[in-house]
Amino acid sequence: MVSALSSALRGAAFFSLFWPSFSRLGYVARKRHWQKLTPDFSAQTWLVTGASKGIGREIARRAAEAGATVHVAARSSEQLAELAASVGSTHGSIEPEAVDLSLLSEVRRLAADGPEVDVLVNNVGVMLSEPRLTAEGFDEGFAINLLGHYLLTETLLNNNRLRPDATVINVSSGGAYNVPLEVQPLQTMQPYNGTLAYAYQKRAQLALNAHWRERYWDRARFYVMHPGWVDTPGVAAAMPEFRFMLGPILRDVRAGADTALWLAAQRPPQRRSQGVWFDRTLMPAHYLPGTRNGDDRLELLRMLASAADSNRSQKSGKIIP
Repeated sequence: MVSALSSALRGAAFFSLFWPSFSRLGYVARKRHWQKLTPDFSAQTWLVTGASKGIGREIARRAAEAGATVHVAARSSEQLAELAASVGSTHGSIEPEAVDLSLLSEVRRLAADGPEVDVLVNNVGVMLSEPRLTAEGFDEGFAINLLGHYLLTETLLNNNRLRPDATVINVSSGGAYNVPLEVQPLQTMQPYNGTLAYAYQKRAQLALNAHWRERYWDRARFYVMHPGWVDTPGVAAAMPEFRFMLGPILRDVRAGADTALWLAAQRPPQRRSQGVWFDRTLMPAHYLPGTRNGDDRLELLRMLASAADSNRSQKSGKIIP
């Protein structure tokens, strides 16, 4: 695992390298060269997780305004209802799905009872200041940021709930560039560092997306993107000092949602399994030294499958050897 000193040095390099690009400055500079995005998502069914606020809310709202029927999953039924009411009747629609996405039982219910999906956006994410366990015994950040994404997507695939030529978009973070793929810190980290835990989970999300691209290439298109540094309620709660220092140059949620909507509309080819889409461009999966020298992806997949199966066996009373 990355040491405290190594983490500090890598963080300083990360900030100095990326702040012009990840901030609003980079978005404004690149946007001048883009065509206006006017997608038509009519007759499409979307599922967007973590859609009650922030980037997920903006993705869902704009997809519905482009004609999609958008199922929005989050804890707050009140916020989801308010989002549904904000979309005019001349567009698509917002269908609220009140779900606690930290619980695998709730994720399974969503996958089983929800719609067949043309576009899945795995957006929900959380950065914690201290470790918390879910009612099912998992680290909450791990459950929300990674394990739930894995279980939802795999269940939809295995149950044929993703329609032919579906699109899956995984919303990641530039923080993934700070660390290699390491399995052990995904669930347990001593001493706990919420920012670093989040980075490990987002690096694992990149590896998981590459696996899906290779295994299910004939079933769906899989993308991972990061939105840049966006001023969201989650950032305000988890990183108040960061927001205080960089507030004037943080992106708004419209800029943060742009690449996800563009991917769903354009579905661009991607020749290599790894890579991160950022501001409508495929960027490398690694920038900083040392991040390629991590654990094997198979170790990650075994751990995720084991965690999901263990939870299912606990619920059913069965014991899996």
